[in-house]
Amino acid sequence: MSERVVLAYSGGLDPSTAVRGRAEVVAVAVDLGGNVDPAATRARALAGGAVEAEVIDARDEFADRYCLPALRANALRPASALLPPLVAAHLVEAARRHGATTVAHDRTGADRIRFEAGVRALAPDLEVVAVARADEPVPPRPPVRIEPGDPDELVLTFDRGRPVAVDGETVTMPQAVRELNRRAGVSGTGRLTGVRAYETPGASALTTAHQQLEDVTLEPDLVRFKRRVERRWGALVHEGLWFSPLKQALDSFIDTTQWHVSGEVRLVLHGGRAVVTGRRGEEALSDLGLGCGQPRRLPDKIAAT
Repeated sequence: MSERVVLAYSGGLDPSTAVRGRAEVVAVAVDLGGNVDPAATRARALAGGAVEAEVIDARDEFADRYCLPALRANALRPASALLPPLVAAHLVEAARRHGATTVAHDRTGADRIRFEAGVRALAPDLEVVAVARADEPVPPRPPVRIEPGDPDELVLTFDRGRPVAVDGETVTMPQAVRELNRRAGVSGTGRLTGVRAYETPGASALTTAHQQLEDVTLEPDLVRFKRRVERRWGALVHEGLWFSPLKQALDSFIDTTQWHVSGEVRLVLHGGRAVVTGRRGEEALSDLGLGCGQPRRLPDKIAAT
């Protein structure tokens, strides 16, 4: 039986030429919300020489298990660092299912480090290889211009740090991300430029609202310490250490802080910005009469864990 290689497939690589040798290539595409056509993707992979091909729908998992923890850590922007560990986890599972000994990918730069760190953390016995990648030429075009347009006002409702409604309409985490991507994207919110350019409209709007709600529902000393934890949490994820024991321990701390982060935040999206114009916590410190040095007791079932 020939050696099997699981290839992280995005449609741009030819499976038969991506991996040298006589290995059988199993193409695995992970749908994270990029309008993937499963049937067309599978057909393209098989036509390109893959012996098997599958498309995994990970959209809800990405929102609930990756974006939500990042939102609670106020580290949802940019969200690109969250993608490699999720893809790595699914590639490892696929390798086990198909009896593969190697995971192949075409990530570069920091994404390569994050992806390979994820695979090695979950399956140190698997070999990880990076394959050649042919960049597609991009035709020149004028820079995108954002017209100011009309301001868009909305109200986000949070329950224990999770967005649960937009303008009074109940939403799941995936629905909240999609709705905010649509509405905030129109105004150009969440455009980050540097060596690379990122566009994270929903993440930027959600993070702005969540952070502002924390400021009125958490004690000042807890907020200050949590901001320090958030920086370390973000650094771990940026370095590809999503599955590290320290990151998991910080997750537990952050989850505990979210017990009282419930309420509503009014946002105005306009001119590339998400501006908070109102916030109301269900248990705002000002309403409870708590000041500095008067900590609020956590519920017993939380305090005892």
